[in-house]
Amino acid sequence: MRLKYCLLLLITLAFVFESKAQDKQNYALPLHIADSLFAAKKYQKAATVYATIRTLNYGVLDTAHLYKAAACWAVTGKRDSAFLYLEFIAGRGFENERMLSADPLFIRLHRDSQWETIVSAVHQNRVKLIPAVAAELSQMLENYQKDFDEYQLLVNQHGKNSAEARSLKEHIRETDSVNFIKVSSIVNTYGWKSKEYFGPDGSEALITTLLHASIANQKKYFSIIRIAALNGSLPAEGFAIMADNIALYENNTQIYGTHLRLNNGQYEAYSIADEAGVDTRRGQIGLCSLAVYLQNFKPYSQLYYYIK
Repeated sequence: MRLKYCLLLLITLAFVFESKAQDKQNYALPLHIADSLFAAKKYQKAATVYATIRTLNYGVLDTAHLYKAAACWAVTGKRDSAFLYLEFIAGRGFENERMLSADPLFIRLHRDSQWETIVSAVHQNRVKLIPAVAAELSQMLENYQKDFDEYQLLVNQHGKNSAEARSLKEHIRETDSVNFIKVSSIVNTYGWKSKEYFGPDGSEALITTLLHASIANQKKYFSIIRIAALNGSLPAEGFAIMADNIALYENNTQIYGTHLRLNNGQYEAYSIADEAGVDTRRGQIGLCSLAVYLQNFKPYSQLYYYIK
C-alpha cells in the first residue's frame, strides 16, 4: 500500500513538474489527491503534497488550500510550518475569524504567542478599517465643514469680496494644497476604498479634496472615481458632481445637473448638455430626477463644501 502511494505521488508530482515547464497552471490532479488525503485525515501526507505543489507552482496555492495545509501542519505538531501558512492566508485577506478560532485542528497552536497575532490579523481583515487613514479623512472633512460654515458666515456678514472672506478663502486654498498631497498618498497607496476601510467620512473627504484641486488633478483621478462609483465605494452623487465640474470647466455645460445657482430665489441647474436626456442619465447611475433634486435641494448641504 505504501509503495502504491509513493508511486502515485511520484507520478502526480512529475505531472506537476511537467506542467510547470509548460504553463505552471494545471495542478488540479495533485490538488485533488491532497484534498482526498486531507479528507481521510492523513494529515502528514496531505501536508507534504500541498507543500510540494506550492513549491513546484512558484508558490501559487489558493487560500482554501493554504488553510488546509496550515491545519495539516498544526495537527502534526509542525508549528513553524503551520504559522507560515497561517501568515499566508492572513496576508491574502482571510477574514473568517470564527471558523479559525473554532477549528479543532488548530487547538495545539492556541497557547502559542503567535496565535493571537494571527487571529488579530484575521480580525483586522474582517473589520477592514484602516484606523489611521479613517481618522485622517474624518478630521479633514470636519475641518472642511468648519471652514465652509465660517466662510458662509463671513460672506453673509461682510460680503463675498470683503477682506475677511478673502483672507479665509486664501487659508482654505493653502489647506487644499496640503490635503491634496495627503489624499494623493492615500489613494495611491490603498486605492479608493469604501467606508469599511476609510470610515464613514472617507469618500466625502476624498471627493471634497478633489473638488478643491485643479482640473488637471481632478481629471487625473477621474477614472479611479468612476470605478469607485461603479463598485459602490463612492456614492453616485459624488461621481456626478465631479463629472459635472470637469464638464463645466471644459464645455460650459454639465452632464447630470448637479451644480446649481439661485435665480429669483429658486435653484436651477447650470447649463446641461442634452437637457432632454438628463433624467435618463441620472437614472442610469442611480440618481433621482432633476426635478426632485431641485425640489429637495438645501443650500450648502449637497455640494461637498465646495467654495468657488
